[in-house]
Amino acid sequence: MSSDVTAAGAPRTRLADPRPLSGSQKLMILVLSMTLYGVGDIVASVVPEFQVGPLELGVSYFSFIAVVLAALLNPFWVAIGAPLGELVFSDMLLGDFSGFGELEGFLQTALAIYVAGCLVRNPLNRVQVALAPIVMVLVDKVSGGIVDITKVLIGIDPETLEEADGLVGAFLVAEGLDIVVTVVFSGILFGALPALWLTPRLYGKLEPIMGLRPRDPEHPPRPTGPKGTRFWPVAVLALVAAAALALLSQWEEFVGREGGISTIGAFEPDYVDRYGDVWLWIAAAVALVVGLGVFVIVAVVRRRRAADAADADATAGTRRSDDEASF
Repeated sequence: MSSDVTAAGAPRTRLADPRPLSGSQKLMILVLSMTLYGVGDIVASVVPEFQVGPLELGVSYFSFIAVVLAALLNPFWVAIGAPLGELVFSDMLLGDFSGFGELEGFLQTALAIYVAGCLVRNPLNRVQVALAPIVMVLVDKVSGGIVDITKVLIGIDPETLEEADGLVGAFLVAEGLDIVVTVVFSGILFGALPALWLTPRLYGKLEPIMGLRPRDPEHPPRPTGPKGTRFWPVAVLALVAAAALALLSQWEEFVGREGGISTIGAFEPDYVDRYGDVWLWIAAAVALVVGLGVFVIVAVVRRRRAADAADADATAGTRRSDDEASF
């Protein structure tokens, strides 16, 4: 393990400190996480599901993609980019973007990825890497379950709440079973196992492409809010906002407001019904080409700017040497 750490840490002496990130580095992390997670979400929708009694066994998303990126790169920008890629490259290309109400899922997924990314202090620590996808799924599904339960409770007439105990109990059981299934499939099979294989192999190899140092176990990222504020109050506020959006969406649906606030920006063409399942692969290919194309362009521009800055520094140093020699 020590040799791996040394090998992975070798680029640290040659690369600049990644804090703070430059604008181009933030953009590269954002675009890369958007592309890979968005394409992964499209592929996950192709994976068949199996019905076993009341349970639907299938993969909800490939959590290892977001966790590996968040474990190696800046977890904040990965947490912003990954759910954004799901909205742009998956939902819109598949024609399933319901508008402003999608912000509910964005907040829950972003929070889950950020917590999981900060959990990995050392990308070579197998326990941390294995736990991160499971934690991501738990944060995402538990927060979503709380929101769903809140919607059900608020949607029930208080006068008949006692009569609806069976309904509430059945809903709680269904939510619990859904969490267990998602942890097994998305958290372990398509989360921890691939992450355990990919993370140590990419550690020290992906970061230099963006001019970043590999994560230092002695100085890992710590969960913080905007401008260094405490993280957990911000996290609770994000969940409250997600719950408010969910309740607003349910209320507008209940009263029959088709053009309400939650549906602003909705984009739901029937691409899959029109072109069949082949459209899923076309959408994945388009997203991959566009996303990686933007990533490569930004990387080339960043390298050219870095080279120009290095040449300018070298020229300035030569001029200073000449001036000093003239005296």
